[in-house]
Amino acid sequence: MLYTMRKATLLISILAFGAFGMLADDLSDYQAMMKAAAGANGAANGAVAGGDVAAVAAKAKDAAAAFDQMTAFWKAKGKDDAVKFSMSASEALKAAASATSIDDQKAALAKVRPTCGGCHMVYRDGSKFKGM
Repeated sequence: MLYTMRKATLLISILAFGAFGMLADDLSDYQAMMKAAAGANGAANGAVAGGDVAAVAAKAKDAAAAFDQMTAFWKAKGKDDAVKFSMSASEALKAAASATSIDDQKAALAKVRPTCGGCHMVYRDGSKFKGM
């Protein structure tokens, strides 16, 4: 009986550490997506200030691709509210990428920040993730 309990304890420990490792990988992957999205979105907004339609389009397209990855991440987690936030940001960025004037790009990019803020209110506590 003692031998069986040791095996069970060992098995549970291995599974728990494996699950923790997968969670850490998920968070690392998600952080990389967030950094890519934030960097590209910031660059797109910077290009608006310079009046560079082509640069805004390119960076908005990059940011939209990162938000599309985040949408898939949140779908896999079953977090419908986060899926909506990331899809909304992606759609706004795609609109900015396809816009032909700085004013239209600026208007589209203005819709991104509120979706980011809404998701961060639910899933971020400063630099820490919550609710995942």
